[in-house]
Amino acid sequence: MTGMATTTDFYQLLGVSRGATDEQIRSAYRKLARQLHPDVNKEPDAAQRFKEITEAYEILTDPQRRQRYDMFGSTTAGGFGDFGIGDLFETFFGGDLRRREPRGPMRGADLRMEIEIDLLDAVQGRERVVTVPRLETCERCKGSGAEPGSSISTCPTCNGRGEVRQVQQSVFGRFVNVSTCPRCGGAGKTVDKVCARCRGEGRERKDREITLTIPPGIDDGQQLRVAGEGEAGMRGGPTGDLYVLIRIKDHESFKRDNDDLVHVLRISPAQAVLGDEVSVPTIEGGEVKVRIPPSAQHGQMVRVRGKGVPHLGSAGRGDQLVYLDVVVPRSLSKEQRRLYEQLRDIEAPPSQDAEDSDLFGRIKDAMGGN
Repeated sequence: MTGMATTTDFYQLLGVSRGATDEQIRSAYRKLARQLHPDVNKEPDAAQRFKEITEAYEILTDPQRRQRYDMFGSTTAGGFGDFGIGDLFETFFGGDLRRREPRGPMRGADLRMEIEIDLLDAVQGRERVVTVPRLETCERCKGSGAEPGSSISTCPTCNGRGEVRQVQQSVFGRFVNVSTCPRCGGAGKTVDKVCARCRGEGRERKDREITLTIPPGIDDGQQLRVAGEGEAGMRGGPTGDLYVLIRIKDHESFKRDNDDLVHVLRISPAQAVLGDEVSVPTIEGGEVKVRIPPSAQHGQMVRVRGKGVPHLGSAGRGDQLVYLDVVVPRSLSKEQRRLYEQLRDIEAPPSQDAEDSDLFGRIKDAMGGN
């Protein structure tokens, strides 16, 4: 993900203090991610704000990057962002100090991809095979860039240094401009015949199938890091890593609330008044018995312990929260109408106290406003 301006206060962005724990940061990010995800929030700046809070989350949950940010207000070592020595040279002398390609082994690039999984997969965990297009070490030349059997010799332009130097005189004194050797590209060596397969690069593009292990309890917006599954390095350098962003599909019967699962149970007015014991589904396909207490109210919650989402990386799991939706019948039989009329004649009108006015919003709030 591209870096944001270093003036951004990541703590303020997530709404947490500088002393916030990892769990507080994760909780704040989950809450904001649900509000700002582009699939849910259609405001023009929602996508950009979602990217910003995601980068803030990634930095503040990485101990080393968070330490650098706390020290410098930036994730770069010195806190100066992208302002480098070339900018300094150009500012004072109007010259052009070109950035050099590093000599010797170079680490391969990290790769990022996004996958979508079912809520059940996030609860149970699973293995998932994904196809990753990436640069791999060329099988023909084994990464040397030379056609098998051809000779490799020291670059005559840079004498094996991988860089060339130009001395310039100015009113400020003598300056040395160092740049990557244009002939060998910084390798320090040349070949009399480049590899026909990779054309001298030492790497070739391939689609590689990788098996991901998705842990139980993973949440929407979290990343999996697969070490060594990024692009191959150059000149014998190490391979980069693969980062997989997890997106979780909506479920028709359940909504996730941190490690709890929310389910809405429709009941009749008689069940609400008298109470009942009914079966409700669980995310894993079974059923559990739930006791509806007498005089249950619309929007009231019944908790089923231990039927939610496993705690990521630790023992235990959340609960299943069953919200009661009292459904008034749209049509009645003659006998039902007669009984309801008798009930109407003998029961007192319901209370109109203001403290009861929030009952209609309970399920909507529990379901994230949907």
